[in-house]
Amino acid sequence: MNPAILLLVLLPALVGLLLPLPGWLALRRSRQQGVRFRDLAALQAARRVDTVLLDRWGTVTTGELVVSDIDPVEEGNERNLRWFAAALEHAAADHPVARAIARLAGPGRLTAVESFPGRGISGAVDRHPVRVGTPGWLGMEERDGLGKTIGVEVDHRPFGYLTVTDQVRADAALAVARLRAAGIQPILLSDGTPHDTEHLAQACGIDKWLLGKDPAQREQLVRDQHGGGHTVALVARDAGNAAALAAADLAFTDAPDPAAGPDADSATGPDAVLVPHARLEDLDAQRVAHALELARALPGVVARTRVTGLLITGVGALLAGLGQLNLTGAIGCGALGALVVALMAVWSLERRRLS
Repeated sequence: MNPAILLLVLLPALVGLLLPLPGWLALRRSRQQGVRFRDLAALQAARRVDTVLLDRWGTVTTGELVVSDIDPVEEGNERNLRWFAAALEHAAADHPVARAIARLAGPGRLTAVESFPGRGISGAVDRHPVRVGTPGWLGMEERDGLGKTIGVEVDHRPFGYLTVTDQVRADAALAVARLRAAGIQPILLSDGTPHDTEHLAQACGIDKWLLGKDPAQREQLVRDQHGGGHTVALVARDAGNAAALAAADLAFTDAPDPAAGPDADSATGPDAVLVPHARLEDLDAQRVAHALELARALPGVVARTRVTGLLITGVGALLAGLGQLNLTGAIGCGALGALVVALMAVWSLERRRLS
């Protein structure tokens, strides 16, 4: 057999067996869904994940807090309570609790603003002295319950309470259900109170939750899951979680990765994640579920692509052996076969997306 004809006949099989075409297509598909895997190795690591730790901030919640209850001391003062508290908290809107309260109303004319870390903030709103902070700091009765309760004092007298809670994503329960359907155990990782964490987990359909308030605790919680024989992915913000992300088998985070390629942002510093890494457009658990589903479907796509290449090559080899292929026919057979192999990979991934 003419060596050139033989090489052309083998082209579809070589494309199916040697080129990681399904992996390249999967990386492209995941980027379209807001998940940028560092490389094919990170995608392969995702296929082995059986446990996902979802940080409270941004995965099953929006990453922001919301005011869930407004309780004035005197009936009918709800509007004023919102106004005074929000106007003052505009001066401290870099804090998540302050941002939640500030969204209740626009800013006022502020003077004499002073911050008291761990307690609250004081100042004058349109010449009215106002303090917003922990009820104990204001001499008000403490309240137990869901969320964080904030006291408000106006004109040196108790004015009311605001309760701030997590803003749960509308599709959080669906994302959790997708992870379970893929055979992956979701675990909520939280820096909140046990009561708030349990409530959030139940709202999202998560059975297991863990408390980790500082970086060392979070790193140990990831290592504990390894000790149980699990392959662990951690989904968390880069800030404050570098050690825990580095301890995971796969890190889903919002930080750029220094090994992600020439179009990646610059590294964030010495704590940059070096484990298999995927950068998320945001930390939405739906993106994570899609990425892990795609990774788990990849072996089937690879198998179909290889079988297609081998079948086409087998037909071409048979025709060549019978003397039915000249060089021109072999060129057409090889080119068409390679195209069919590529289309099979695309179709298989598309079929997985629509299933």
